[in-house]
Amino acid sequence: MLIRSIFLMTLLLSANSAWAEPKSATDKIVDRFLELDQDASEGVSLDEYLLMVNERAKDRFKEIDANRDGEVTDPEYRDFWQQKKAQWYRLER
Repeated sequence: MLIRSIFLMTLLLSANSAWAEPKSATDKIVDRFLELDQDASEGVSLDEYLLMVNERAKDRFKEIDANRDGEVTDPEYRDFWQQKKAQWYRLER
């Protein structure tokens, strides 16, 4: 009887999650943001957030700095913008 009860509870719990409504776009974004929480505090501190921002900024800078001299010039930035980023932004409003 005990084994049957455990089996039924397990079945109900697994079925419940399988029938749950799909996550909304906002839920997915919030989940992704909370992945920045490195100390399991269930929140993202400024330091945790800045780690991600700084890493992305470094990656983006490397992508823009075509000649790898540690400085982005007008032509480098224009080239980057025209070839890679203009597709994501509407400049005409």
